[in-house]
Amino acid sequence: MYKIYLHSLGFSDKEAEVYSVLNTYGPSPASVLARLTKIKRTSMYDVLNSLLERNLITTYKKSSYTYYAIDDINKILYQERDKIRIAESVVNQLKEEQGRISDVQVNHYKGEEGYREMYEDILRIKPKELLVWIHLDEFYRALDPVREAEWTQERVKKKVWTRLLMQDTKSAREFQKKDPDSHRQTILLPPKYMFETTCFLYDGYILLFDSHENITGIRIYHPEFYKMQKQIFEMNWKLFS
Repeated sequence: MYKIYLHSLGFSDKEAEVYSVLNTYGPSPASVLARLTKIKRTSMYDVLNSLLERNLITTYKKSSYTYYAIDDINKILYQERDKIRIAESVVNQLKEEQGRISDVQVNHYKGEEGYREMYEDILRIKPKELLVWIHLDEFYRALDPVREAEWTQERVKKKVWTRLLMQDTKSAREFQKKDPDSHRQTILLPPKYMFETTCFLYDGYILLFDSHENITGIRIYHPEFYKMQKQIFEMNWKLFS
């Protein structure tokens, strides 16, 4: 059964077969491996050389025979971890380069699926701090409450601190009571400052949400626009603190 998983890890059919036989029977000459796997000896050496190049098996001499063996099964795991580290490094470099050529990046989303995608992207980026102007009742209209609770738990686990300037409603007051356990601080705004849309700020991004009849989301990446909006948020925060 695990041969299927070896395929998903980059093993060819023949490589998976040879590796499985070596794992079961232990160190073996090429002739024995060819007999057990029914792979022609001319092809067997190509398979063994491929596994050797990938540092997944080793070889040694015994009498007049060359034996092939698995010296450490964990090498499969180590190599996959290396790939993950490389992928993470590449993604981080791409993020740093993103937007350097163009002055601004704008993505427009329509409908509930796009709305949720913008929201989920916050967790993928994992900013240190999330700044929000929000009308909670309106924002929740386009979100599944169960997923919202899970999203908050994931945000807390990722240690994304959040500050919210929120419309003063009944649900907002209940929301504010949970601040100590939710890694956030909420300030309720006086009724005269009543807006029905929502804005998120983090790591150079400005996210705008509108959950009315035509559910709409706009994501803008522009570090300078972000800096200006962040300064406005900080002025609001001090004003209502």
